[in-house]
Amino acid sequence: MAAVYATNSTFGTANWAAASLSNQGASGQGVCSTNDGNNCGSPDHAVDNNLNTEGVLLKFSSSVILSSIGLGWTNSSTSVDLALFRWTGNGTPTGSPSALVGQSAKNMTGWELVGEYGDMRQDITPVYNVVNTNQANGSGTAGSGNKGSSWWLISAYNSAFTSTASQTRDAATLDNGNDYFKLFGVTGKTCANVAGADCGGKRLPEPATLALTGVALLGMAGLRRRKIKLSA
Repeated sequence: MAAVYATNSTFGTANWAAASLSNQGASGQGVCSTNDGNNCGSPDHAVDNNLNTEGVLLKFSSSVILSSIGLGWTNSSTSVDLALFRWTGNGTPTGSPSALVGQSAKNMTGWELVGEYGDMRQDITPVYNVVNTNQANGSGTAGSGNKGSSWWLISAYNSAFTSTASQTRDAATLDNGNDYFKLFGVTGKTCANVAGADCGGKRLPEPATLALTGVALLGMAGLRRRKIKLSA
């Protein structure tokens, strides 16, 4: 697990840069990046799209179909807008010195914009906010879109992403600059266990004990239909 950000609301030529995860305890993970005010105090210690667009990069030991996203906190308990990407290549996503860093935030080459989701709410009880469904409007059963990957990016929404989202929920409410959330957890299932699934980007062989890496190593080898709480 790692944090990234890109500067300004419309990206321009901005590339993703490394940020810092901010462990907010029972509320989940936030992100601190350049331009965050109040010494990264509230609400800037969350994942947000104020001045910068911030995101959390998840890395699994095998391809996972992400099915819901839990938010442990939103600013003033309001709804928020976010974007969900999956890596569709093989091995580690392009970036230097680490995955995604230095790559165009606008173009997201090698990534698929699985969905843009408006009006996501604080939810710490699985199934969380449903994603990756088989409906263009984002309705339907969690994970029924059967899109998998070993690399996922959950970011605050930005209208400057040039990719067309496979699904969009509550499109009329999507906007920039006022979304703050802390990532509490995700649910998902092992892609290899789902017949006909598009398992997307796959990791290159490595020790089987490595499941989710970064500041947190969580016991998720052999991921099942269960929640994953994100903590450092």
